[in-house]
Amino acid sequence: MSIRTQSTRDWDVIVIGGGIVGCSAAYYAAKNGMRVLLVERDAPGSAQSGRNLGFVRQQNRDFRELSLMIRALRIWEGIEAELGRSVGWQQGGNLSLAFSEADLVSRRGWQRRAAEEFGLDTRMLSASETHALVPQLASGRGVVGAMYTPTDGKAEPARATRAFLDAALGLGVAVSFGESVSSIDVSAGKVSGIRIGDRFHRAGTVITAAGAGSAALLRKVGLNLPQEFIRATVARTVARPGERIAACISGQQTGIRQDVNGAYVISVAGGEYDLRLDSWRHMRWYEATRKSNPDAARIDYLAPMKRLWPRRTIAPLADFPPSRDHPQPEAFRVEQARREFADLFPVLADLEIETSWAGIIDVMPDIVPVLGGVDGVSGLLVATGFSGHGFGPGPMAGKVLSELAAGRQSPVNISSLSPMRFEKK
Repeated sequence: MSIRTQSTRDWDVIVIGGGIVGCSAAYYAAKNGMRVLLVERDAPGSAQSGRNLGFVRQQNRDFRELSLMIRALRIWEGIEAELGRSVGWQQGGNLSLAFSEADLVSRRGWQRRAAEEFGLDTRMLSASETHALVPQLASGRGVVGAMYTPTDGKAEPARATRAFLDAALGLGVAVSFGESVSSIDVSAGKVSGIRIGDRFHRAGTVITAAGAGSAALLRKVGLNLPQEFIRATVARTVARPGERIAACISGQQTGIRQDVNGAYVISVAGGEYDLRLDSWRHMRWYEATRKSNPDAARIDYLAPMKRLWPRRTIAPLADFPPSRDHPQPEAFRVEQARREFADLFPVLADLEIETSWAGIIDVMPDIVPVLGGVDGVSGLLVATGFSGHGFGPGPMAGKVLSELAAGRQSPVNISSLSPMRFEKK
């Protein structure tokens, strides 16, 4: 179903994907005076942009994407004033707990480089300083210190995505929801538009920010991104508004964020790799990742057969709509996250799990996003493969894309994020 589409089918920019990157790209492109069409096969925020933990962190990122995230934080700090909408933004910092001397050494190494090369305000905390910052944290649970970045923050994922969408609509962006882009048309090495079914929409610039659907679209125009998908489970407790924890917490395995209503959103790092018929396609790219981090993804060999089984009914979520994929959460991941949450915060151990859900994380072999233009295809811009940490840098990625679409230089160096880095290997 198309909503608010105009009679014309000629656009300056077409954005494929209604996540936070796509919605922010549409918003900033419209601010640049461009005629924009935003296309989303389901509903904005129904995929990973509405299903993530809601961390907005600079801390502990790959240094190739840190500059992008630092610039993104400037947007987050003024986002509610700029968009005129509440997104649950809180700048309570990010706290990465250390449980051994080896943890401290690893975190200290990152902290020093971040401070020296990027001027980041991250600092190391002793065990006593860590407990003073978060008094609810259990004593005697093996926490020997932490890495803390006070300027980091958190926000409500679905609200933030919808805020960019609403602001984009206010600037005249047209949208098409509920239908998939079948192809990106290229003529003489230049983008000419997209096809949705039998309809052709013309544009000189196409931004592909379709998350897990990006690679299949881009293969049709000759860009073979080794993108894979991890199914990640997230859970939410019932609310306890009277007990406030401002910082986002990273434990041994579990990320923890208290939302604006006082509930705790928790998730174990990693997830399930659901075997697919074309899983062989990118197998070689992930050999090193599997060896270095074998617990990052559990291979589900039965996934192709499970797709034929009746779907389980899960508790409804009021804060974002479902995608057509209906990814299923894993009960053992919920229990794993609940146990660590209860161990770290015994005063909150009695909080029941209210609901759980799953999202599809689009990953790259180096766990670093793809952002920028495509060699040999003028007018084609790509933003995908954010590997489970794209919510924070999402608005800045959208701004970068809008500037490139307007024929300007990126406001931040993205050369190490080029989509072409895999073509050269």
